[in-house]
Amino acid sequence: MLIDELLIEAKSVAIFGHVRPDGDCVGSTLGLYNYICDNYPTIQVQIFLERFPESYKILSRSNEANAIYADESAPVDLAFLVDTPSFERIGASGENCIRQARKTCNIDHHISNPLNLCTKNFVDANASSACEVLYFLMDPDKISKDTAECLYLGIVHDTGAFKFSCTSPKTMIAIGGLLEKDIDFTRIINETYYTRTYIQTLVTGYVMQTCKLALDGKVVYSYLTPEDMDRYSVTPIELNNVIDTLREVSGTEVAIFLYPVNGEYKISLRSNYVVDVNKIASVFGGGGHVRAAGGNSKETPESTVKKLLLLIQEQLDS
Repeated sequence: MLIDELLIEAKSVAIFGHVRPDGDCVGSTLGLYNYICDNYPTIQVQIFLERFPESYKILSRSNEANAIYADESAPVDLAFLVDTPSFERIGASGENCIRQARKTCNIDHHISNPLNLCTKNFVDANASSACEVLYFLMDPDKISKDTAECLYLGIVHDTGAFKFSCTSPKTMIAIGGLLEKDIDFTRIINETYYTRTYIQTLVTGYVMQTCKLALDGKVVYSYLTPEDMDRYSVTPIELNNVIDTLREVSGTEVAIFLYPVNGEYKISLRSNYVVDVNKIASVFGGGGHVRAAGGNSKETPESTVKKLLLLIQEQLDS
């Protein structure tokens, strides 16, 4: 309902997610976009999303997403920043739009969020996903099947199909409400979460084949070099789920995966029970959640892993 209070006075709206959008980012931004299109036909609304996996295009209106924001566009009445905890993470070159908009709203669930990015900030670090936060801000009677399928996809991806510790009773209340919209939940979970392209399968297999254990088997890590990326003709957007496969190695507490992006190495971190990877990611200019976070490094993968292992060991010792 709180979303409706913001929309009622807006004539123009822009929606942004974060760089290299994952399932929750795509689901939450497209969910909000569909909600506005369905219920507020007089509002001029645009959605801005960088390239995302082809499998997510089963979502309604996904083909209407713009890959980049044009600075010459007039300031909008209301700009949404979704699933994004910092201006540095805004995708589609949208920072100027956010800063120039008459009103702004941040909808997020990252523990690293400063809670003051926008004029309105709906941030719940206990929520499983931005989609979960968004669901409880909407009027349930106005949620269409199309909107519900977007939100379902986002929750599925950020909960690891409901197996991660971020899944809560409140998460399942949201899921129950979405299922009541007669969504095609089987297709969404199968085609966007459990399946991979042939190339993704090959590169994931290589990552697993070359992974190593550290700290008495408590850490598993692997990385790709620019040469590896070229050999498999793979792009960063196709690597979103590799870290979750690494995380499945039995007996490990932390999984580390590095891959090159824009001349640096993107660091993906996951933990199971003890280690706060958000604190570790903050050392590398990043953040996220207690059990899932990321950052960046300009050093070699080997040097970066050494530093990560020291930080992990500190937490394990304490």
